[in-house]
Amino acid sequence: MAYMIANQAVGLSRIIRRYRNMSIKRSDILIAVIATVSVIVIGFAAGKANDRVTTIARYPGFHYTVEPHNPLSYMASWDAVDYISIARHGYSSFFWVNWFPLYPTAIRLLDHLSPSVLISALIVSWASLVGAIYFYIKIVRRLFNVKDSWEPIRAVLFFVLFPTGVFLIAPFSESLFAFLSLGAIYFALQKRYLWAAILAMGSTATHITGVFVVALIGLILLEEHGQPKKIIMTMAGGSLGLIAYMTYLYAKYHKPLGFISTQRTYHEWTSKGWSNLITSASLLTIASIIAVVVSAIYWWNKRRSFSLYSLLFLSIPIIGHQYGGFNRYILMAFPIPLMFYGYLRNKSLLYSLGASVAGMLWMYVVLQYAAGYIGS
Repeated sequence: MAYMIANQAVGLSRIIRRYRNMSIKRSDILIAVIATVSVIVIGFAAGKANDRVTTIARYPGFHYTVEPHNPLSYMASWDAVDYISIARHGYSSFFWVNWFPLYPTAIRLLDHLSPSVLISALIVSWASLVGAIYFYIKIVRRLFNVKDSWEPIRAVLFFVLFPTGVFLIAPFSESLFAFLSLGAIYFALQKRYLWAAILAMGSTATHITGVFVVALIGLILLEEHGQPKKIIMTMAGGSLGLIAYMTYLYAKYHKPLGFISTQRTYHEWTSKGWSNLITSASLLTIASIIAVVVSAIYWWNKRRSFSLYSLLFLSIPIIGHQYGGFNRYILMAFPIPLMFYGYLRNKSLLYSLGASVAGMLWMYVVLQYAAGYIGS
């Protein structure tokens, strides 16, 4: 009798645990959807209001003009134009190879079903943002042992309201990159090598900083005491996205590192001296550098892989002698918003202040972007 009661108790506990896990999973998905819809509605409403009263800086080629009657075209500028052009025409000239292929490929595939290539680009970004937030929540739960169903909302705020977070809802590759990278990080934390490799492979086919993600998952697997052979294979697999793109560039242009040479030719990479890092620094750029450094310090004794990953982003301005894209690139420095949540979550007043400042900076960049300023 005692044995039967014990078995029933074990079975009941398993059912309760399974139900609780399902409940948490549903709440995580719901949070991801609500957060995505909220930032899209607020961001696009603010952009539209700004568009009505501001003359957009219409530099040649930097504002989307293919669909002038599309009511959402005001949020497609700068790199969005380039990604959409690649989706429509492929890499028609060497100029375009600076933009990695997975995002425009996804746009092109979806474009067979949607009424507009711009709509296709937005759908890819928005769907990816749901996935990115979902994996971000999973990482928050693991790092901070969060059990409450709705507590992750407080962590998500610092991610979606990152100052340059407008690029998560605009037709840029950032949301797709965040989805793939955060997924790879989450599976690396669980030592699920194959999924970590597959998603990291997608990230290296989406953005050059995907190589940082490959380094990060390798460091995470070391921290989690993974098997050395499997770690090497996971990192090698994660690099295949970049290798495939380099192979394509070699076959088409005989320049496997064309995405680097175009940075020098068309984007003034390394063309200026070191002093440019001082003379061209804006307040937002200085704040970004401080955030990276503070994040590295914060994570050093907690999870060193996150600390080193943060520091890798400093190599962007150091190598290029300029800040072009830097404020946008560190949107993928996930340890920064995780740091803000980890430090402020039990400090109610400071948390409210931090979230308010994040929201104001986010709105400032949204309005800047809608007015035609790249803000990155």
